[in-house]
Amino acid sequence: MNLEPSQVCPFCAETIKVRAKVCPRCRQWLSRRSLRHPMVMGLLMLVFYFAFVWIGVSGLGKILDPGPRYAEVPGALQVLDSRMNWLDSPNGPQIYVTGILTNQSPVAWKAIEFECRSFDTNGAMVDVGNAAFMWTIQAHDDLAFRVRVTPVRPATDYDSLKLLVSAARNARTKL
Repeated sequence: MNLEPSQVCPFCAETIKVRAKVCPRCRQWLSRRSLRHPMVMGLLMLVFYFAFVWIGVSGLGKILDPGPRYAEVPGALQVLDSRMNWLDSPNGPQIYVTGILTNQSPVAWKAIEFECRSFDTNGAMVDVGNAAFMWTIQAHDDLAFRVRVTPVRPATDYDSLKLLVSAARNARTKL
């Protein structure tokens, strides 16, 4: 006779030993605290999966955008000289701004965006426009540029121009 204490499997109603972790008839796990339990293994696999994805995404972010960002290096790009040139086009008058840009940082920059502030003869600001320059300027180098700005006022209202670099992307970024 079998003297070991027994219990009834809650899944198949078969009589099994009390110390059994898996029912020998229906193969259901009886102990939820076992590391070999499918739910525990599934939970551990989910934790490892999300940890792997999180590490992968953060690593991918460093590959795609290695830094530094332009906001972290203020004054890295400066406009040495700029001139405002007017051109009458079929779409109306256009301002072409030409100049020289210098990079004073050890980082190459691309997709440079300018903020063009226009002033009248009294020094009051009359217009602000944005322009993009898609070339890359290498570290510690100078680059000639030309950008186009569409004016919103008559040409007689414009006297001078101040050009600032408002944004740029690190040339090592893959985006």
